Amino acid sequence: MLNEKLLEVLSHSTDGAISIVTNGDDGPHLVNTWNSYVVVTPEDKLLIPAYGYNKTEKNLSVHNDVTLSIASKEIQGYKAKGTGFILKGTTRFLKSGEDFERMKEKFSWVRAVLEITVSSAKQML
Repeated sequence: MLNEKLLEVLSHSTDGAISIVTNGDDGPHLVNTWNSYVVVTPEDKLLIPAYGYNKTEKNLSVHNDVTLSIASKEIQGYKAKGTGFILKGTTRFLKSGEDFERMKEKFSWVRAVLEITVSSAKQML
């Protein structure tokens, strides 16, 4: 599911922002993280450390679908330098287990891990 170009964006040394959109009873909610914080599992799930994300977690407990915007101006796109992706997927928050512990070792401040199972990844640029 995760193609080489997307993995290149996620692993590029120049960090970029990732926008995470959830939906709640009061409409869309947006939070951000950094490309360098995302860990891709062998099963192509995205693990994102969460320090706050309290409203995100509340929204996802009701509607567990999420949309992400991931981009880098450093990676070659279709016609020029710079590319981006819109990802859609389902989620869960991890507060224990192997993936949580692995992320806790990397990010000591983590209170939970947002695990995303990607259902679609569309290159936009």
